[in-house]
Amino acid sequence: MAAVDVFALPAGAASGLGDAAATGGTVGQSEVAGEDTRGYPVSGRGGEASMMAFVLPREGGVDLLEERVVPRPSLRSRDILVRVQAFAMNPVDTQVRDSRGKFKPEGGDAAEFPGGKILGYDGAGIVEEVGAGASMFEIGDQVYFAGDLTRDGSNADFVAIDERIVAKKPASLSFAEAAAVPLTMLTAWEGLFESMRVPTDGRLCHHGTPKRVLVLPGAGGVGTWVIQLAKKLGGLFVIATASRPESADKATQLGADLVINHRHLLAPQLEQAGIDGVDYIYDGHGLHAYAPQYVEILRPFGQILTIVPSFTEPMPSISVPMAFKRASIHYELMFT
Repeated sequence: MAAVDVFALPAGAASGLGDAAATGGTVGQSEVAGEDTRGYPVSGRGGEASMMAFVLPREGGVDLLEERVVPRPSLRSRDILVRVQAFAMNPVDTQVRDSRGKFKPEGGDAAEFPGGKILGYDGAGIVEEVGAGASMFEIGDQVYFAGDLTRDGSNADFVAIDERIVAKKPASLSFAEAAAVPLTMLTAWEGLFESMRVPTDGRLCHHGTPKRVLVLPGAGGVGTWVIQLAKKLGGLFVIATASRPESADKATQLGADLVINHRHLLAPQLEQAGIDGVDYIYDGHGLHAYAPQYVEILRPFGQILTIVPSFTEPMPSISVPMAFKRASIHYELMFT
């Protein structure tokens, strides 16, 4: 289940290095050549612009994170440099921090990051500099973004990011609010409208009974966006799941037509509500746990999308009932 924590960190405020680091200026030669004032190693060279960052020296637990003075990132042609005002933490941050048993086999050696790896992908801030080939933003623009897993991220005073995966921050949102949006909303959007190809003009609600989507869970970081997008743009009948009263209330407030409890069997609850099946299932928990129940309630030609690849637990075989329904399964990973 996707959850989002948001951190609003004024640039350099946690560094203890004063105005030089906070404004992106340089710090003393003795600090950048080998160690900062607290003894942390620094990879910079004397005289180059520096910043504060939370750095991971190798794969492992959160206790490995170090606060360091590091060089500001250099820009590629289409990059912009953003002064980070807030960043969000998502499950992917923990999965990248230690991908063993997740993106790669469990029990392997921890990957070493000699220069240090900066985590954090969601963020919001102010454009500080633009690359030679960048044309979409100007210095001073307020922006928000979900970053690139292959590059250093937003847990720093500054982040370099390709302008093509950046957008202007809505004026109605604070930096902290904006930082919580990109990854979860993009994941919801891609899953609904790109993978399952739900039309965005709402036409599915104009021809008799609207098609139905089950969102499990409905009150998670991604689920809250799926409910709203499926309802407002897809015109779907939205069935959300929740196991707590406050979660059920939130799903209803966001537009869910029906809320059921994912801690109980799904099919009987739908039958009790007079619903004979669903056309789409947006899974945010894992097919290892719900696949047999999903295929039971899925209509012919139905589609299942999951954002949770099973790292350690196999998915029960549902190939036969899926084949007889000519149903399909999609996997969602942002920007892939």
